Amino acid sequence: MPKNDYTLKYFKRYTKFYLQDGTDEHKVCWRVEAIDWISMPGILEINGVEYYANETEDDVDAGIVGAKIEPITNPNDSTIDILISGDTFIKPKTVYTYEFLGEDSSEWNIEAAKDAPIIYKLDTNNPKKIII
Repeated sequence: MPKNDYTLKYFKRYTKFYLQDGTDEHKVCWRVEAIDWISMPGILEINGVEYYANETEDDVDAGIVGAKIEPITNPNDSTIDILISGDTFIKPKTVYTYEFLGEDSSEWNIEAAKDAPIIYKLDTNNPKKIII
């Protein structure tokens, strides 16, 4: 997941979190065993083990640990007029395509290229698309 202030603050050793399998019926509690923020710049890797769900403190149905509710805003919310579509979480050495969905035309600017080895090219048929 992306390494940012929120993920670094929340995911510490022995922190619990819930993941679901794509349906609302099967949620599994996990506990962080180790984190790695060094191997990949900008990426936080979490190693977790399955853990027990505390039904008195956690809201298992909602996937909430310790009865804490922290809303997470979706950066690709439909109320945003200008969007870039594409995968939010990426893996190294994999090709991804992003498309600017706004009406205006602009140039692509990749600022992380000096920190990470990124190879990119514009789609010759559609300048609003970029391949990374």
